[in-house]
Amino acid sequence: MASRSTLAELADNLGLSVNTVSRALTGKDGVSGRTRDLVREEAARIGYVTRRSFDPTARTSRVIALTIPSPTHTFSAELLAAIETGTRAAGYSLDLFTTEESEQEEDDIARTIVDADVAGAIVIPVQGADAPWTRVRAAGVPLVVVSRALDDLESDFVGVDSEAGEYAAVRHLLNQGCRSLVFLEEDLQISTIEERRRGFDAALAEHPGASGQRVLVPTRRFESGRTNWRAQEAYRAFLDVLDRGVEPDGVTTGDDDFALGVMRALADRGLSAPRDVRVVGNGDHSYAEWIRPSLTSVRLPAQLVGELAVALLLQRIGGDTGAQVTRRIKPELIVRESSAG
Repeated sequence: MASRSTLAELADNLGLSVNTVSRALTGKDGVSGRTRDLVREEAARIGYVTRRSFDPTARTSRVIALTIPSPTHTFSAELLAAIETGTRAAGYSLDLFTTEESEQEEDDIARTIVDADVAGAIVIPVQGADAPWTRVRAAGVPLVVVSRALDDLESDFVGVDSEAGEYAAVRHLLNQGCRSLVFLEEDLQISTIEERRRGFDAALAEHPGASGQRVLVPTRRFESGRTNWRAQEAYRAFLDVLDRGVEPDGVTTGDDDFALGVMRALADRGLSAPRDVRVVGNGDHSYAEWIRPSLTSVRLPAQLVGELAVALLLQRIGGDTGAQVTRRIKPELIVRESSAG
């Protein structure tokens, strides 16, 4: 018997996004009548049916839905690769959705997942409200939340211990003799950023002679198709710090791209890392060890998070009704020249 058609296959056949096809099938606004007709005709041609019209006794779904903020974010891209590998190995295909940090988009995606024929879902939530994913759970769709926890949602969670990662970075700088620290972070209200702030404060609290300040970098996550974190925003923000007469001897950043901006700002003011200011990034991007000075960075366990998320979801799909699981994996601080040279 031929395998069931997926939403991604339907979208690919028409050269449309999964979100557009979903809107067309569910009668949402923003889709022309012509597009809606084309989607329905193609759905009928390939035999695509939604969860509501699917008889579960006829065939078990082999599709898993994955929702991420953006594929341009390095952590999300690495997570996607690990999840895709795991789902393929288990004989499942993947339907990918992107929210672009939009609560409305997230709500539409959640409705699509409820309507569609999926075996389960793995999601990085926007964290605006738990309601979209509460509906998914209520519909009986197995769900694993990754990266950003939803405290009011009864669901398994796998993520990075961001607080521990930032704590380790600050402790490292303090052990190198730094006493005036800057925490350069994205201006976005999500739990991972808040956890890093707590780690920064906790490490400083253990050294009464040290001081620190938080500097916010404008977010670019709401600009569809753009990279999330750009060095030039961090460059401008840190130049402002230096031009205000602040003289930090240590900087931690929310992303390696921010660290690049910091080091460029230092160079433009006749300073350098680590001679004048020790710098630590976050993410351990592929270029971190190749730039000069090489960049100390917090390495995020994206692959392990993805692998554990797939394993948990497959257990739930297989009928495991055990206690809710929460896993936070500590990242590793990779020390290089920018902080210890």
